[in-house]
Amino acid sequence: MKRFLLLIVLAALMASLSANVLIPRYIARVWFDDTDDFHVMFGDEAFWEDFDVTDLSFTTSAGTYYLPATYVQPGEPTFIINLSQEIPGFTIQRNEDFLSMAIPYQYFPEELRWGPQNDLSVHIRPLGQGQAAVQVRIDVYTGYGEYDSALTWAKDSQTLCPNSYEVFSNSTLGIHLEDANGAPAAGIPIYSSHLNYAAASDLYYWGSTNTYGNWERTGDAIRRSILVIDPQTADPVIQELIFPEPGETIQLSGVLSSSAGNDPHLIPSAGVLSLHPSLLNRSSGSAVNLKYESPESLDPTAELRLYDLRGRFLAGKAMPASGIAVWDLPFLGSGIYYIALSEGDRILGRARITVIK
Repeated sequence: MKRFLLLIVLAALMASLSANVLIPRYIARVWFDDTDDFHVMFGDEAFWEDFDVTDLSFTTSAGTYYLPATYVQPGEPTFIINLSQEIPGFTIQRNEDFLSMAIPYQYFPEELRWGPQNDLSVHIRPLGQGQAAVQVRIDVYTGYGEYDSALTWAKDSQTLCPNSYEVFSNSTLGIHLEDANGAPAAGIPIYSSHLNYAAASDLYYWGSTNTYGNWERTGDAIRRSILVIDPQTADPVIQELIFPEPGETIQLSGVLSSSAGNDPHLIPSAGVLSLHPSLLNRSSGSAVNLKYESPESLDPTAELRLYDLRGRFLAGKAMPASGIAVWDLPFLGSGIYYIALSEGDRILGRARITVIK
């Protein structure tokens, strides 16, 4: 019954004019206490579907665990569970581990990974005393000036906050750019992605340097990939994956051959990626027709990339120079997905597809 109701809600949302479909968050915050017990806070969004917390599975590197059937769920919309105390034998490591929480009728399990790695295998650095990981909603670029909503994890400097889904402490990122003569490089675009640099599905323009060659942004302490391209050589000047700590200021700098030129990452305005059908169900099959209309032919590196609504890469396919392709997609559960067309480091276009099974 719950699954049926969820599909009705999904269909209603897609029928609306809104392009931004929100994914409810079950986990709001997680943290370790002074004794290394692991606490999970469920926010009020978890009650959108009237879920029973005993249906959840909690997976760590040590195995999969469930709350005892005798556990009584609190009645208030926001509540905290000490998993180390409530689940016999529950094991999770503080320095490096993950928590994956799944519910039978949920299509996108919520997962948080932490550790010392300097790559995309983790969302945050290990949680320190009094720190929490908060599941936050961010805007991701979908192409042609449009943005959509996605979920990721931010670090906070305290375990509780008046709004369980928001962070108490921010971080600051500063960038300074100069040309080869030491003069400030003004008007240079800064690109950001919470997934990856280059042709990531959510790579978007984050602003430009001012007349002093400086750029600064304060916000949640979220893992980000930062990309700055030399406008003359098209080579990366800054290509950094950062893991900000709450209250931290990170300063990056770079030297360009020149501060003038064309930005190689700007999406060509003449190109349009169209997709048909835009909705797949049991009777339509899994094949979609894609067409990229542009006065210019595509480069041999052109590639179609499939992402889910959380920005996770699922599959790829080469795009012919003609700009026309038929793609038999892999099995997809009900939900919303994006297909991006990239050429080298540029994202040329995006198309959205809905699957209802």
